[in-house]
This record gives sequence, structure tokens and C-alpha cells, in this order.
Amino acid sequence: MKYIVRISGICCFLFCLLYAIPIQRFAELGTFHLQNGQTIKECRIGYRIIGEINADSSNIILYPTWFGGTSEHIYHLIRIHAFLDTMRYAVIAVDAPGNGVSISPSNSQHQPGAAFPEIRIMDMARTHYALLQELGINRLHAVVGGSMGGMQCFEFICEYPEIAERAVLYVTTPRESAYDLLRRNTEQHIIELGRKFNIPEQEYMKPIRINQLLNGKSPQYFGLEILTEEAGAMLEGFEDYEPGIFPADNYYCQSRAMSSNDISWRDGGNMDLTAERIRTKMLIIVNRQDHLVSPYPALDLAKRTRSRTLILNNDRGHLGITYEINKVRRSIARFLKN
Repeated sequence: MKYIVRISGICCFLFCLLYAIPIQRFAELGTFHLQNGQTIKECRIGYRIIGEINADSSNIILYPTWFGGTSEHIYHLIRIHAFLDTMRYAVIAVDAPGNGVSISPSNSQHQPGAAFPEIRIMDMARTHYALLQELGINRLHAVVGGSMGGMQCFEFICEYPEIAERAVLYVTTPRESAYDLLRRNTEQHIIELGRKFNIPEQEYMKPIRINQLLNGKSPQYFGLEILTEEAGAMLEGFEDYEPGIFPADNYYCQSRAMSSNDISWRDGGNMDLTAERIRTKMLIIVNRQDHLVSPYPALDLAKRTRSRTLILNNDRGHLGITYEINKVRRSIARFLKN
């Protein structure tokens, strides 16, 4: 009996080690200069390391967070869906500025709320590079990113073309489409009106949250898989508002960063010239029914760079990656290994 208890205890201990959330770490970057000439005071960048870095540091993957996401969210995605092989690779999940973990309007002591400077996707990518420098890392096996995380990866491989051998970029874009810009600017305008007229945050964020829900999946999904009588209950669910570490100021900050997203800024808007800058091998994954981030600019860049693609076409839209996770996971594993 004691033997069984001892074995059970060891198994429990090993299970906890295997699935324990890696500790939250921070890099202190001091005064950080932004692309627009402004500065972030006491710039602090969060990150977690998932897996073990091998002896020659050749197995490192940089994985920036998506819009409103955290390094802890990335850990759970990897654990639940086996999204990346952390027995083979060491994943540095890095918190993008504005997410409430890294320096953000919500936690900045010197530039809180609306006083926080306007950041761009390029600035996020530069903080990731600064983090790698702090860690003494000069080469990456890959960068991986979805949605806004993929935007950061696009900027990273353009700005630092010699660092990453490969890039996996999913449901993301190298440049905002007209649809993306119109939708984002509508949400930003709602927040600006809320601030101007002192409307409670819970009230002005409600239509924005509903808009996010609607665009997260396709119209076909809501039309065919959601019963009409369910809509009322869904709307009632938006009465509760608990933003946690991602309140409206952070939402606005990261949304504004995406609005200026266009990696061809280096070349006067000429994407052909920008494509020539990219030396990293890319796997670009899109869902044709993505209504949150238009898939067409990414497919256009894939064509210009002769990159690998995986094109999904399911009614889960922006969230269609996990809907077809087995297919996605196999494609990523093959690409990272070859």
C-alpha cells in the first residue's frame, strides 16, 4: 500500500512539473524610443520560457502574443492543443506592449491611460529584439504568431532578416485591408466618444465586444449554427464586463497599433520591394472566411515570396485554426522540422 501511495505521489509530482505554468519573467528596457519619436518610460516586457533551450540554442522559437493575449494564454494554447512540440523546441512567449502584462496604459506609472504614447507594431517587434539581446540570443529557429502576433512576426523578419530561419504566420496580415481599417477605426471612435462624454466604460465597450464576437466567426456560422432564440441570451451575456488586465485603454492602444500595420512602410508602400527583404522561410496560414483579419494581403505576400501556405475554409472564421487543429498542427510540425 505504501508503495502504491509513493508511486502515486511521484506521478502527481511529475504531472505538476509537466503542466506547471512557466514563471512570468520580465525584462527592464528602461526608456524605450518609439518609431514616431516618442518614448516609453520604464519599458517593461513580460515573457515566459516554455521548454528547454538546448546546448547550442538552436531550438528557440519566439512567439509574440495576439491582440489582448498574454504569454500565459500562449502556454495554454500549446498545452491544450499540442500546438508546438515543446519537447523539441523552447518557446519564448513574449507579452506585447499594451496587453496589461508588459508596459501598458493600465500599468504605466509615468504615462497612464490616455497619456500613454502611441505605439506601432514595429515598436512591439523592436521590444522583442531588445528582449532577445537581454537574453543573449542572436539566432532563432523560428518566429510563430497569430493575428496581431503574426503582424509582429512580419515586422520582425523584415527588420531583422538574419535572425529567424523560419516563420509561421497564421490568421494575420502584413498590411491592413480596407475592411480591417474601417472596422478598427469604428471601434476606436466609439472609445474616443466614450472618453469625450464620460460614458461608463462598461457601456461603450459593449457594442465593441459584440462587434468582436460577430467578426470572430463567419455570418454563415451565426446564421446556420446559432438559433434565433439564442441571440437574446448572448446579448445578455454582454451586460457583465470584467476586463481584467485589458481595459479599454489597453484595447485602444493595441488597436491603434494594428491600424498602422503595413510592413511596406520601409519601401514607400511598394510590397514587391518589401518582399525582397524577407529572407526567412514562411508558412502562411489563413482562413478564407476570416472576418476579423482579412486573409488576402497575407496570400498576396505569400505569392510574391513563393512561401508555403495552408488555406482553410471553415465557418469559424478567425477562430478556425483550432477548429481544424489537427491539419494545422501537422503542417506546422512539418514546416518547422524540414
